[in-house]
Amino acid sequence: MITRILAFFLLGLLGPMQAALAKECLLSHATYQEPRSGAVVQFRPLANEPAALTAEVFSLAVPNTGTSLPADITWTNGKNSFPLGTIRHACTDDAREGGLQDGSGLCRLWEGQVYALTGGAAEQLNSREATPAPRGLLLPGFGVAFTEGADFANANPGGSAWDAFILTGCSHE
Repeated sequence: MITRILAFFLLGLLGPMQAALAKECLLSHATYQEPRSGAVVQFRPLANEPAALTAEVFSLAVPNTGTSLPADITWTNGKNSFPLGTIRHACTDDAREGGLQDGSGLCRLWEGQVYALTGGAAEQLNSREATPAPRGLLLPGFGVAFTEGADFANANPGGSAWDAFILTGCSHE
């Protein structure tokens, strides 16, 4: 609950500038940053992605490390489908034993529903490929999972992260 309140507060501070940026940018080209940790999410256009239900692909840049983690957003099957985000990292032996390895040989750092933060609400992310970039993204549980991950913990001792990302840029490639 506190995370959502902070997310809305941060979005309110960026108002007009972000609104203009969002209108001109598609989600597939958007860059978002989590303000407390400095983690950056960079979306890129779909290009022959293997999963039929994959709607978006992105990477998560871990601050102070040069590490970039692969991630995607897929849509669940069924009448009430929703966007399910997954951020991965290279598996350790402990992670493999814990059952976190997926078919790609990578492990889940975070997995959960992705919400678009708009002018005062958290809404389900749009499934269309040409979706305009929302002003922010909410990844519930990301902050805890991220700060407990070895990549971040080693580079940022005592660091923390929130679950909300703010639109900061747009790639036109």
